[in-house]
Amino acid sequence: MHARSAWVLAVVLALGPACSESDSGSGASVSGGDGDPGVVEASSGGEPERLAVPVQAGLAENVLLISLDTLRSDRLQPYGYRRPTSPNLAAIADRGVLFEQARAQAPQTAPSHASLFTSSYPGVHRVINVHGPTPQMFELPAGLTTMAELLSGNGFQTGGFVSGGNLTRRMGMDRGFDVWDEQLTDIEDRIDRCLEWMLAPDRGRFFAFLHSYQVHAPYLPPQEFYEEFCDPAYTGRLRDRTDRYLAMPAKQAWEAAAGPVYWEGMLEYDEQDVRFLSDLYDAEVRYVDSQVRRLWEVMASGGLLQNTIVIFLSDHGEEFMDHGKYQHDQVFDELLHVPLIVRFPAQLENAGFKGRVGELVELVDVAPTVAELLGVSAANVEWSGRSLVELMKSVADKPHVAFSSSERPSFSELHIDPGPKIHRTVTWRGWKYIHIWQVDIDHTWEYLFNTAKDPREKRNLMSSSDADTQRILDALQKRLEDQTVRNREAALRVGPGGSLEVDADMLEMMRKLGYVGPEDR
Repeated sequence: MHARSAWVLAVVLALGPACSESDSGSGASVSGGDGDPGVVEASSGGEPERLAVPVQAGLAENVLLISLDTLRSDRLQPYGYRRPTSPNLAAIADRGVLFEQARAQAPQTAPSHASLFTSSYPGVHRVINVHGPTPQMFELPAGLTTMAELLSGNGFQTGGFVSGGNLTRRMGMDRGFDVWDEQLTDIEDRIDRCLEWMLAPDRGRFFAFLHSYQVHAPYLPPQEFYEEFCDPAYTGRLRDRTDRYLAMPAKQAWEAAAGPVYWEGMLEYDEQDVRFLSDLYDAEVRYVDSQVRRLWEVMASGGLLQNTIVIFLSDHGEEFMDHGKYQHDQVFDELLHVPLIVRFPAQLENAGFKGRVGELVELVDVAPTVAELLGVSAANVEWSGRSLVELMKSVADKPHVAFSSSERPSFSELHIDPGPKIHRTVTWRGWKYIHIWQVDIDHTWEYLFNTAKDPREKRNLMSSSDADTQRILDALQKRLEDQTVRNREAALRVGPGGSLEVDADMLEMMRKLGYVGPEDR
């Protein structure tokens, strides 16, 4: 056990009973007890429960925002997945608010988190992933306000504990954070560092942000989850390589596998190889879910769940040849439809903050939501999102509808070099339109999907002669063009961000994560 894990365990033992590290590592969901993800109360010694509301107009004293990179919503049990990948997140969602139709603003880490932090669309902040043969890095424009800047300016202590890569201080992602701990380590280490900061004896009201690249590739779960989810009869090209890595200690395996050699031969994978990769991904989701349980147990034992709202989300999903590719560089829903789960302290849960929201929402909505939850006005900040607090109030008593007449469209965008190739999409009332333009060859691809009837986006209706379908297409195209104009105008107001050449350390990290090949400088 390393020093940070030992420190966290000491905190747990000092504050009250909880499962041992070996118990929590198993990830088995339980039905009751102080450390149960399904139970927010963490009282000790029979003391009366402390009310988690009366600090200004906020609903709680603190917020912990957790971004689990590359996590598809449809691989989680609370979103209908039948494999047991996420019993602990399911228990949390059962007593929280789950957004069934949350959309990311981009299918890659840097632009998606930039939108999350600044409540602005990619066409406004213009941050893109470091990627390809001529890697260059773009910084957040100074004219944008991050949620950490707003909260820090209103007296909150702010801490960010991230895995780096395309979520880095080099891009200005650390703006507004008092502490920004950036290390490409596994989820266990990131959780330990975040817990240590949140549980410090002198900690005041806080906003904490926790990010892990798991379940991002390489998918190398601990052996127990590998055996649970992966087909032992598989004998394809990935078997020997995976077995070699899994024979190492988990942390060593993840760090050793992160590199260009892991991606060799990807374009030659056959159907069995893809299924095996997908199983590895599910096993990795299960491992991350077990770490969510461990986080929850320590927060419960430390009394944090009485006054802290916890928000789980992902920046984007992952593709396993759903639309002809791997990883995440398209704008189909396996990449943009992300989990968004909010868990409130018991008093607020009992007051109605519990249930499922069917209305379409976006990650740009998170920053204004966090501000309202903590009682901070964002009236003077130019943010594109809306607070979701009203949607979450007494949601269990509201009729469940897939979308409403007042529902706003959702917009997402992806800018990829070389080309460049610009993907733009709008989703609205059960329909989705995608426009892709490759600039260097001046070629356009278009897609129209009725996602209410075709959620896997397999039937392109662009050539349909149906009059109602054509009217929908016209409406979606106009909304997308109007939003593009608004983004362009907002980008002029906030000004450009800086750009810089990627240094050797950053280039090596991008190689480890598979964004830059060994031949790229």
